Amino acid sequence: MPDRRTRRVLLVALRLMVSCGLIIYLVWQADPANIWARWQQADFGLIGLALLIQLGCVALSAFKWDVLLRARGMQIPYRWLLAVYFIGQFANNFLPTSVGGDALRVVQLGRRISSYAQASASVFIERLTGFVALSLIANLALLITSTDLFGTRLVNDPTLSIGAAAFALAGVAAGAAALAAPWFLRITGVRLPARIRKPLQSIADALGAYAGDLPTLLKALGLSLLFHLSWISLHIVAGLAIGIAAPPIIYAVMVPLTDMLGLAPIFFNNLGARDFMFTLYLGQIGIPTASALALAFTAFTIRLVISSLGGLVLLFGGVEFAQATAEEPAPEEAVVPQGSGDTVTR
Repeated sequence: MPDRRTRRVLLVALRLMVSCGLIIYLVWQADPANIWARWQQADFGLIGLALLIQLGCVALSAFKWDVLLRARGMQIPYRWLLAVYFIGQFANNFLPTSVGGDALRVVQLGRRISSYAQASASVFIERLTGFVALSLIANLALLITSTDLFGTRLVNDPTLSIGAAAFALAGVAAGAAALAAPWFLRITGVRLPARIRKPLQSIADALGAYAGDLPTLLKALGLSLLFHLSWISLHIVAGLAIGIAAPPIIYAVMVPLTDMLGLAPIFFNNLGARDFMFTLYLGQIGIPTASALALAFTAFTIRLVISSLGGLVLLFGGVEFAQATAEEPAPEEAVVPQGSGDTVTR
């Protein structure tokens, strides 16, 4: 029977095969020459604007993390949080690490504040509010495009609609479970060994502290909505840069659904999922497959360019990061939400 490392390598190889296979098929159908022709006509001024929007998205995510930490009395310099966020983005997109960007942030913050439980709770709530905001936008956009309310009726696959609804329910359930964790652990924890119960209790207490702080949760949710609207706007700008004039509601559907689909463990870094969704929805309004793929590749490249700034932070030692490597897993009490490295759920 394969050991854990072998299974991990096989899983990564399978995800690469699925992602690359789907992309190769779509590119072959579109003809690479047509995709290249779209890029040759690109407006680099708009591409630059899209890069600035992506930079703002990362800054906004770090600010939301800061809001959650300050609500618990932790005064961490924003510059430090932003640097760690960039490093997390870099790790997700470039490093062959077994520890994702979120786990990396937990380790770094946990060392700084001497509490991995508090660090885990802040990252978990940050992710959770992102999940909820993403599902709200996706389900609202699906509802609008399933009617003639705004004059843009689309064919939404029932599987995608059900998946979006399930995603929303899962987010609500995860939130309820997290906020009820202290109560649940008090009932069931007596049956657990002390070495397991103690770190779980620390995390449960840290999560429970957010339960009674509705203003902070609402502020975090509002920032998440702003993040996702900015992320959608980035795609609109990138689309205009390569000559795609699609209604904004199209982007409001396909971008969140892409992020949801990218959470499936069959894709590598959201590759393939993005390309499939863009061709599916843009094709319904007459946008050629080549243009849809050019947009998907452009958005991915913009994300990579901004993520690469985390490599510069590492190179110039902006954050004490050397210890948090793939060879050192996060501590036992650190619990981090799992997801695709390129999936945007802030």
